[in-house]
Amino acid sequence: MYLHPMRHEERVRLMNTAQGRTPADVILAGGQLVNVYSAEILPHVWVAIKGARIAYVGAPDPLLVGKDTEVHELNGRFILPGFIDGHTHLDSIFQVGAYAEYALAFGNTAAVSEVAMTANAMGVRGVEYFLREIATLPLRVFVLAPPGVPPFPDVETSRPFPPEYFRKLLTMDRCLGVGESYWPRVTDCEERALAQYEWSERTGKTREGHAAGARGKKLQAYRAAGTSSCHESVTAEEALEKLRLGMAVMIREGYVRRELDAVSGIARAGVDLTNAMIVTDIADPQELVEQGGMNLLLKKAVSLGFEPVKAIQMVTVNVARYFGLKDIGGIAPGNMADLVVADDLKDFHCHKVWAGGSLVAKEQKPVKPFDRVAYPEESRHSIAIESVSSEVFDIPCAQARAKIRAVEVVNETITQEAPVGMEPHHGRLIADPGRDIVKAAVLNKSNQSAAPGLGFAKGVGLRSGAIALSILWDTNNILVLGTSDQEMALAMNELTRIQGGIVVVQGGKVVAKAPLPICGIISPEPLPQIVREIKEVEAACHRLGTSMSRPFLSLQTFSFTGLPFLRLTDQGLVDVKKLSKVSLFL
Repeated sequence: MYLHPMRHEERVRLMNTAQGRTPADVILAGGQLVNVYSAEILPHVWVAIKGARIAYVGAPDPLLVGKDTEVHELNGRFILPGFIDGHTHLDSIFQVGAYAEYALAFGNTAAVSEVAMTANAMGVRGVEYFLREIATLPLRVFVLAPPGVPPFPDVETSRPFPPEYFRKLLTMDRCLGVGESYWPRVTDCEERALAQYEWSERTGKTREGHAAGARGKKLQAYRAAGTSSCHESVTAEEALEKLRLGMAVMIREGYVRRELDAVSGIARAGVDLTNAMIVTDIADPQELVEQGGMNLLLKKAVSLGFEPVKAIQMVTVNVARYFGLKDIGGIAPGNMADLVVADDLKDFHCHKVWAGGSLVAKEQKPVKPFDRVAYPEESRHSIAIESVSSEVFDIPCAQARAKIRAVEVVNETITQEAPVGMEPHHGRLIADPGRDIVKAAVLNKSNQSAAPGLGFAKGVGLRSGAIALSILWDTNNILVLGTSDQEMALAMNELTRIQGGIVVVQGGKVVAKAPLPICGIISPEPLPQIVREIKEVEAACHRLGTSMSRPFLSLQTFSFTGLPFLRLTDQGLVDVKKLSKVSLFL
């Protein structure tokens, strides 16, 4: 597939430059070419650019140089294809333009992004806002059609996403396939999931997987359905099992999880890594601002024993071939001029970066800032709830003593059921921070009159105050946690006032917040400011006593039904393994 099919005139210009009849616009001279097609490093190579594409790759040729040709002497540096992030989520926290300035500076010239967050947060309009922005960027962003809006409709609610639009999205050139479909939806033969798989096959697109916990026969069934990839391998053994079944293995190394170390055994297993990739699953915003981007993934892979050229293939040509992207991922005549010049193949410091023939970064800094795309005013009004009183969080209990199910936070992405004894206070259950029991509520952000899902949480560690946030995997409803109903209401009302983000309350006042007003999940601010605000919010959470090392991440996953075991959604407590609602009271 070609995102930008070549025009007749462009084809002629490229051929004329390749034959020395017309000069190149740009020449990269004296570099060592990393040829990902032949797995070779070729010295003393010239790469000539005409317009947005590569016209020539080979020995020095003076006929390519004209009076207006830019010649960049590389002095033995390495010329690499632009890096492709084969699985990421660019539709929350920051605008893609704010992210792209940093991503490009570290060699990332293309990305394949899910759009499930914007789809769940604001339906079709949310996805169209995202498509409108990415069309303006030098970073090539491809999308995947969001399969679960919401993932499990019987136990959670989000914005509607009509199947007609899903099918329309799949036919777009920029859409490469069906986004990650949680394996129980597929193997339990959910009609919606099977229909989406069929539509993707008819359009010749991929079916991305989320096979966390699926091994043996469950994985075999998931593969038999046509699932073509998975980014959830946490050991080399899991990765090998999928490779042997013909699934593309995306090794995750990013903000949510870092599994390159644990999966690196495949580098020494002697197996073909053509179907293996290294992805971020979302880059760490702080790391991106302060240290680097996808070049850090290559640096780590090489330090763990991956041969440099194989590691580079895993973020370039392997990704392009898997998704059928015919003119990116390698350095060859006719391909898009997405190029990285690296000082070496150990640290991968990015000396210069080109995207579509334009120089976009020097020494890991953008050449110029991008014009920011303004989202329409309606995108800042995604929360329909105007205000709440503390009575919304009442949990009546007529018993003298009750035993309940609490959602216990095990780590940043996993929760479990914890039986807890509770004594009512004036006929109602309240938080007991002394025993690490805080009240939790999830509200349907689209329906002011809907009753919230109510419960209790352990493992959060709050000793006082409350936290409210509107960025929840995947539904993007509103989560409120607190030690008192009054402070929960205060946090909730401030969140609705700023139309999304995360708010921290202590002592009856707001002490920190990170606004995300676009669709309730995206900030319009530059990336460094977003990072500062998240740091301030996390510091405030730690002052409240939280035991979570990264509360901003852990809170986003609190209601996530894609992983085990007990979750609280807007419809109440959910046993994820059985995919059924359960009572608060045991």
